[in-house]
Amino acid sequence: MQPLSLALEWLTGGRRREVYVFDVDGVLIDAEDRLREALRRVGAGAASSPRDLGPRLRSRFWRVFLSEELLAYDRPREVGIRLLLDRLQRGRVIVLTGRPSRLRRATLAELERAGVPIEKVELVMRPPRDVRRDYVFKADVLRQLAGVAEVHDDEVEVLRAAGRIHPRARLYLHRGDGYALLNP
Repeated sequence: MQPLSLALEWLTGGRRREVYVFDVDGVLIDAEDRLREALRRVGAGAASSPRDLGPRLRSRFWRVFLSEELLAYDRPREVGIRLLLDRLQRGRVIVLTGRPSRLRRATLAELERAGVPIEKVELVMRPPRDVRRDYVFKADVLRQLAGVAEVHDDEVEVLRAAGRIHPRARLYLHRGDGYALLNP
């Protein structure tokens, strides 16, 4: 059994509880204003996404976008927060983000301001020097979890990987002010 699964079993007194996994940016937090500001600061011109940037500019963009200073541009995503609060009544909630672990304190403070009871969720963040794609990092974490009932993310690649690892899990794609169940 993997470390996170062991911890979950210990926390639940040996009873398996369903696990609900939520991303931060694009699910619990609206980071669109931060995205636009980071693109502006790196001089990205008409680019609307980091995918539109060349490798050097994209690297600069991620440093700026993932700075503590720019978190001030974020807003709570009410639909994601409501879903998380509901799932806390049903089982264990894990917040799995591609944000680097150096933003742990700032992320916890941001989630708390958004209404997330941070003492009731487990926050899993990207370790230092981990530059893998988001879906690769998150897939590695998801492989360590048992009993995953739902995965909430704003990236299709993450949800596809989650579906391969946990075929019974419900996969929710978050966009704008809503979400869609990918596997009804």
